[in-house]
Amino acid sequence: MSPSATVQKSVTPESVKALMIIEAIVIAFFSFWLSNEYVYNVYFRIYIDSVFIEHFTTYTIALGLGIGLAGTAAAAALYKNLREAKLKLESFAPKIRGSVEKMLASVPSMEQQIVVPPTGNAPIVIAQLAQEASPTANPIPPVSPAQPAEEQK
Repeated sequence: MSPSATVQKSVTPESVKALMIIEAIVIAFFSFWLSNEYVYNVYFRIYIDSVFIEHFTTYTIALGLGIGLAGTAAAAALYKNLREAKLKLESFAPKIRGSVEKMLASVPSMEQQIVVPPTGNAPIVIAQLAQEASPTANPIPPVSPAQPAEEQK
């Protein structure tokens, strides 16, 4: 049986999922409580405004520095993974190069043209004029519309 067809059971137990839901409810309740306290309690509002507005530039600098360092760490980790993958591919590539070349040789190239038998003189003349105009291009000759089938009685 292939690995993709196997059914994987959840790693997180049901008790942990219930605990996570309860924690989310508690956090939502405390957030609602804090926002109501900020709206209706003047002293709490003055305190919060003084703490956050007084040190706003410090918080902004710390947040920007944190985002920059996290982005640098992520870029370094991705570069390391890319380099390791490249080394693995370089060591593995000679083993499969011959089979890949055989497969590519069997694939038809895009330069081949499909020859469509012309049904009239006009498409041949147009194709010949196009080839005379640009000798390097290999245009596909236009196809005239199909003739209606004869009715059988």
